[in-house]
This record gives sequence, C-alpha cells and structure tokens, in this order.
Amino acid sequence: MSKIVTMNENDTTAPHLHSLGKMTVFYIPSHKLDDPRFYLDGLTARSAIHRFLMNRYRAYTQTPTPVKGYWTNESNDMVHDVMERFEVSFNVESEFDQLIEFLVTLRKRLKEQAIYVTRGDRSYLVQ
Repeated sequence: MSKIVTMNENDTTAPHLHSLGKMTVFYIPSHKLDDPRFYLDGLTARSAIHRFLMNRYRAYTQTPTPVKGYWTNESNDMVHDVMERFEVSFNVESEFDQLIEFLVTLRKRLKEQAIYVTRGDRSYLVQ
C-alpha cells in the first residue's frame, strides 16, 4: 500500500522545489510601454515596470506576444487593446499591497482607466 502525501502551499516533500507563493498577473497596453509620451524620470513604462519588479521581487515573467483585452467603456462602447502580460509570485500579502500601489501610479502615468490584475483565483481592477 502506498503512502498518500498531502501538501499545503508552503510545504513540500520534494527537496528540489521552492515555493514562490501565489502568482500575480497584470496586463499593460503594448503601445504605451515604450511610448515617449509616458516617460517619467527618463524611464519608459517598460523600464519602470522592470526596475520595480526586479528590485522588489528579484524575478518576473513578461509575455510580449499580443494578448487582446476587450471591455466596455463608460459610454457602453466596446473597446479593445493589445496587451502585454507580466507575472510575478510572492508569499507575503503585504507585497501584493506594494504591487497595487505601484500599479496605481503606473495607471495614472499611462492615463489608463484601470489595470486588470489577477492574484491566485481572484481578479481585480486597479483604478
């Protein structure tokens, strides 16, 4: 009879695995990432995101392939944009708060109405 091993998200019986925590994903319009109109302190939005994620979390994943986002605006018109996907993982919930504060600032800088974020199995709009 084999032994059944159960694990919570912080435990593992495999010595080669290191838990990174919950995955958090956010999407930014591709055309705004390198646009000079959105530079701040000499940085593109892409460079600012890179700097923040590397300094704070020491790693992230970016998917530059086109992902289209669709939504309706205040006038009930359907709009869409080509987005780039950024993914980062961490265990401490206060880190999520820090990321959200960064995204609030980025949203204002990019003149976006909202930034779509997912954390684990939850979805949010950062406004």
